[in-house]
Amino acid sequence: MKNAIKWPSYVAIAMFALLFYCCGKNEANAPGTQQNMPMTDAMHQHIDTTFRNHFEEVNVVKMHLFGTNEADPKQDDYPYAGKIIEEDFMKYLGDGLQPNEIGSVYACYRTEVYNFYILRVPGKYASSNLVLAKWDNATSKLVKVTDLANLQCDEDVCQQQDAWLTDLDDDRVLDLVTRSATINKGAVSDEKFMVYAQPSEGSFTKAPDSLAMLAPQTSYVLYHKM
Repeated sequence: MKNAIKWPSYVAIAMFALLFYCCGKNEANAPGTQQNMPMTDAMHQHIDTTFRNHFEEVNVVKMHLFGTNEADPKQDDYPYAGKIIEEDFMKYLGDGLQPNEIGSVYACYRTEVYNFYILRVPGKYASSNLVLAKWDNATSKLVKVTDLANLQCDEDVCQQQDAWLTDLDDDRVLDLVTRSATINKGAVSDEKFMVYAQPSEGSFTKAPDSLAMLAPQTSYVLYHKM
């Protein structure tokens, strides 16, 4: 028959096209392929895995960070006690993240979004301060991004700053809220409330009013240990 369809030829062409598509897709999705790697994984691919695992990963919704004036807090009483960073891993700590005569440095958490790192570092009298850091491939170190929380008390007067990592506008980019005050025998003064956004990854600046209004001050209260 003159117009009969030659099925074997069409089947062969279809099978060849399917094979080509599948092979191309598998290659594109192969583990470690740069174009398919999430941005955060690509940026942190050079970090030492053992060092990275010192930091427990958390999925941040609204994370309240506050300091401590205890020299050796316990995890059951203080969620940011962390895991001490041993001497072998000091080479991965940048400026402002080093231990000193006051205290050691502790690995607390790393955030699932953008892989921020939260560390407890020496303050005035103990390892009482929490800071935010990010991994820098150029120097193969954690570099400090900003101070988060601290607590410093002299007799009855305390200087306190708390911080909150949160996604105020649900855009998968973390924002930062801080509140600080002087507390004298329970009386609060010199309060300061700030909201920060990330105009570029890993860099916080004062948030525009449209974002700041999503963080009502009544929802961000300084931690007070009962």
